[in-house]
Amino acid sequence: MPVEIAIPFRVADDGGIAFEENPDRQIAQHVRSLVGTEPGERVMLPTYGVDLGGFVFDPDDEIAEIEIAQAVTDGMARFEPGAIVQGVTPLPTQDGDGIAMVEVLFTRSEAPGTDAALARNVNTAEVRVGGEVREAIRG
Repeated sequence: MPVEIAIPFRVADDGGIAFEENPDRQIAQHVRSLVGTEPGERVMLPTYGVDLGGFVFDPDDEIAEIEIAQAVTDGMARFEPGAIVQGVTPLPTQDGDGIAMVEVLFTRSEAPGTDAALARNVNTAEVRVGGEVREAIRG
C-alpha cells in the first residue's frame, strides 16, 4: 500500500512526519490541495491549481456556478486523473463571513465502474475559497 506525506504537512504524535496510508484520504488530500491552490502559488508548477478567487465577485451567480464547476473539473482532469468528479457545488456560507465554499464530490478511478458502486463510494472535499479546508469521507 502506498504511503504519502499528510497534507497539510504536520508533525505526528511520535515526533516524526505525519503520513497517510488510506487511498481515499490520499485522493481527498490531492483534491483539497488542487482546489485550494490558486495558479501561480506553486513556484515550480505555476499552472497548478484552480482560479476560484476570480469568481468571488462575479455578478451572475448561475454563470459563475457553471464556470466554477468547469474550472474544477478541468483542473482535476489535468492534475488529478486518479479522481472522477461526480459534482461540484459552490456553497455560500451562512455565518456572514463572506467566504464561499466549493463542495467537490469525487470517487477514485480505481473504484468498480458500476453506478451503484460509485454512489456508495463518493467522497466530499469542501474548500473555503481563500481559507479553511474541510473534508468528509463517506464509503
